Amino acid sequence: MIVFITNILLSLLVGSMIFFTTVVSPSVFASLNNNGSSKFLRTIFPRMFLFGFLISLIGIILTFFSSDFYNSIILSIIALSFIINRNYLTPMINSFRDQELEGNKVAAKKFKVMHLFSVLLFVINFFLLILIILINYLNYNL
Repeated sequence: MIVFITNILLSLLVGSMIFFTTVVSPSVFASLNNNGSSKFLRTIFPRMFLFGFLISLIGIILTFFSSDFYNSIILSIIALSFIINRNYLTPMINSFRDQELEGNKVAAKKFKVMHLFSVLLFVINFFLLILIILINYLNYNL
């Protein structure tokens, strides 16, 4: 039962990540000007990363109680990644973006690198979550 609840929560997180990437972000850029899209994304990204952290944390607790230590470790990495993205990378990305808009070309390069790193963490988290869901499914349904 715990594995089933864990998979539902992790599937919710995966779905929210897909929704954000395929619906929210493109819609923001299509419907808001630069200032409005920047303000909106600076508000929603930290909240999305916090949501990912909280779901991962609940997953850690559930997998710990079901003695699934490998998934607990993977979920710990995912949770840590969401917190790094929220508390460290996002503020740096925002700062570099502001400096870039003021004409700082060094900041523009740093923005691109930090943004790429943030996206990579997000994508890695996505695939790790899919991996956990599949492993749980195969272990308990075959």
